[in-house]
Amino acid sequence: MSQIAIDKIYETDFYQWTMKQAQALKEQNVQELDWENLIEEIEALGRSDYQAVVSLLTRIMQHCLKIDYANKPECNRHWQAEIKAFSNTLKRRYSPSMKPKLEVEWQGIYSDAVDLYLIDYPPSNIPETCPYHFNDLF
Repeated sequence: MSQIAIDKIYETDFYQWTMKQAQALKEQNVQELDWENLIEEIEALGRSDYQAVVSLLTRIMQHCLKIDYANKPECNRHWQAEIKAFSNTLKRRYSPSMKPKLEVEWQGIYSDAVDLYLIDYPPSNIPETCPYHFNDLF
């Protein structure tokens, strides 16, 4: 199949493209592989998983802030349940190779969680630096 035909399938029928690429990989048929789009899609998969992990960590931190600073003890069980649900999903999406990048971005993730917290609750002695440690949230 020509590169033009492969590109057309990629643009018009993504599902068919994935099936053809999977088959070419299984058969180790390198001539049928759409290298450019394969590389792009694999990189996108990694970015997608990483962004999902960042989003889950942000939501976990947001709910930790609610428990620690919102002064709404009647809501704590609900927030703890939310944290548990986010944590369960986090464990499925997280890869150890993400840790160095997450550690670099940790304060930014926390800042996003603070922004979300402040939508619902007034400022209340929330620390400027993240009080939560990486390993504690896993």
